[in-house]
Amino acid sequence: MIPRVSKDEEEAEEEEEGEKVKVTKAEMQLMFTPKEIEDTRCGIGSCSPGWLQWFATKEVYMLVYSLVGVTQGMFFTYSVSVISTIEKRFKLTSKETGLLLTGNDISQVLLAIFLSYYATFGHRPRWLGVGALLTAASCLTAALPHLIYGPGRDALEAVRVATIPTNSTSSLLLNNTGLHSNEELCHNKPDDHCQEERGYDYLGSIILLFLSQLLVGVAISIMFSIGVTFLDDNISKKTYPIYYTLTLLVRIMGPVMGFIVGGKCLSIWIDPSVSPNINKEDPRWLGAWWLGLVFIAAGLSVTALPLFLFPRKLPATLRREARRYKRKALKTGERQEQVVEEVRRHRHARRPNIKNLGAALKRLFANKVWAGNLFSSTVTLLALSGYWNFKPKYLENQFRKSAAEANYYTGMASLVVSVVGAVISGVIMRWARPGPKLVTGYNIFVTFVSCFGFLSLMFVGCPKLDVIGPMNGSVGPACSGECGCSERYNPVCAQDNTTLFFSPCYAGCTKDHIASKPIEYSGCRCISDSGTIHLDNTTIPPQEEWGRAFRGYCPEPCNGFFYYFLIQIITKTIVSTSRIGSSIVLLRAVSDEDKGVSLGTITVFISLFGFIPAPIIMGAIIDSTCLVWDHSCGKKGNCWLYDSDQFRTVLHLVPTILIFISMFGEFVVYRNCDSLDLYGLKEDMGLTKKMKEVEAVDEKDDAEEERKEEEKPLKSDPDRTTIV
Repeated sequence: MIPRVSKDEEEAEEEEEGEKVKVTKAEMQLMFTPKEIEDTRCGIGSCSPGWLQWFATKEVYMLVYSLVGVTQGMFFTYSVSVISTIEKRFKLTSKETGLLLTGNDISQVLLAIFLSYYATFGHRPRWLGVGALLTAASCLTAALPHLIYGPGRDALEAVRVATIPTNSTSSLLLNNTGLHSNEELCHNKPDDHCQEERGYDYLGSIILLFLSQLLVGVAISIMFSIGVTFLDDNISKKTYPIYYTLTLLVRIMGPVMGFIVGGKCLSIWIDPSVSPNINKEDPRWLGAWWLGLVFIAAGLSVTALPLFLFPRKLPATLRREARRYKRKALKTGERQEQVVEEVRRHRHARRPNIKNLGAALKRLFANKVWAGNLFSSTVTLLALSGYWNFKPKYLENQFRKSAAEANYYTGMASLVVSVVGAVISGVIMRWARPGPKLVTGYNIFVTFVSCFGFLSLMFVGCPKLDVIGPMNGSVGPACSGECGCSERYNPVCAQDNTTLFFSPCYAGCTKDHIASKPIEYSGCRCISDSGTIHLDNTTIPPQEEWGRAFRGYCPEPCNGFFYYFLIQIITKTIVSTSRIGSSIVLLRAVSDEDKGVSLGTITVFISLFGFIPAPIIMGAIIDSTCLVWDHSCGKKGNCWLYDSDQFRTVLHLVPTILIFISMFGEFVVYRNCDSLDLYGLKEDMGLTKKMKEVEAVDEKDDAEEERKEEEKPLKSDPDRTTIV
């Protein structure tokens, strides 16, 4: 049974192909085997009801593929948004976090080429379904450390210190006795609740988080290479830009929603059953980093299931192939059966095996356009990967934004610029159809804009924090020298809203009041009740004049974030307008049979030389700017405070240099792109020209036959010859 395809869809396909070539049902059955025709039906096995075949269209596939892309995109950006919280929860340095994130790239390096190559010849929609379910499994695996080991010692201690009592009597009693508090105050050494955190709990959590990254790496290998090629193979080359744009517009929501969900979850305490009196801007705040992973896993499981019902090849695609065979028969003068048999022999010769894989790789690396794209993509992602992974952390430390707020801003910026850029790019590529020189030349311009944007951001930030305490080799102020303070970081702002102390102990505070919000400290000997700061022993005011301090950072009159946000929006908008063009150049640089292994090989290279080293290198560089390390239980943990000037410089200087280097690959693509057929126009022009030549020959032959028919009676009838 030939699968049902609407008449409008058939006519649209014929119009896109440039010639109205009709293919009958009998011709379809002659060209294709029953198995090939059966592979265009929706369903699983014998369960393929007729009503389900109405969904075997590129529009439905594009919708399902986009929804899977949305939920999968949520996972990637959600993981980035909770990095700083995971560091605090498990006492990780930025370098250790970078190593953890390389898990997904390791699996891509090992499997991407083989998966993309063999899956291209298999049932691609079902491979995509497997990839989506692997991402769901990755989400659940990443959430297991919390579900197994709980919120951690720091969270339990913070709750013990800052939980507001439920009745006024107990609140008054605790505020008078101070027995509720485990804060480090002047002459009040907190109880030592130190437990060995880096034991089995720590090791088990790290293994689970790394395993989660390995699983999602396999999913990326499948989704990136197979998903794009299946869409491209089932859509006309002329309409691919607009379809890809529509898909991109829907999938853009994934990363944006990932940041938004991350922000929402991080605004909830890591244990949602309690509500400690800790401000979200407090560096000790721990959000529910694990909560969003559970919801994303559920979403992926639901959206992945329809992929298993799609056919191996869409019915409209089979009909388009039949028209192509028929046009080729007209072009070459061969019978349709001969053309089909030739195509089948070609497919059989290119069946998946190691020998053909090696031949495909040899073709790719001999392709200068593809090789230039490979170099440019790898270096660009080496530049951007480290930046993406640590950007929310940078916003928290540079502009003193909470983790939730940093994610909201990042998500909204991505949404606005990506939508605008994708629409502009898609419309131009679909209807203006710029040539390969113009497209690749514009990519060079966009790369330069990106380079200049990162360079500009090096000079946009907030003033460096001036913290009074054991900083840069100092032992702390003399006014609190007798308090016996440790190097436990818990910043407090004096009542003048300007002076920042390392902790309430270094401010000389003797009492805390957890019922106030933010938590207030009183009896601070380094602060007078008039707001004057006294750092010397000789100027300490009388006890009755000691002042107050409040937990957290001081408010800062800094407009740097506005300009940072503005420069990013302008730069990203311009850069995003090249996305559709770059994708088309990458796909058209290779033959259809090599598209899968092409994308798989690029995945391996950008993982091995981009995604794997980038977070490790950037994490190590960022660690070098740390001013205050956590030393709980005598072990070095996460960084509490960075040198904001150095942090800003290294985070933007490294991408600037690398993006500039990537332009060399763009120039190689520009010099060798003349022969690219971005929209399938050359093929159609060649076929149309040949078909017109065939028609002209046929007309000439018909005219010659008519002339001969007219001449026959003249030669055979003498009487008529005489008359003439």
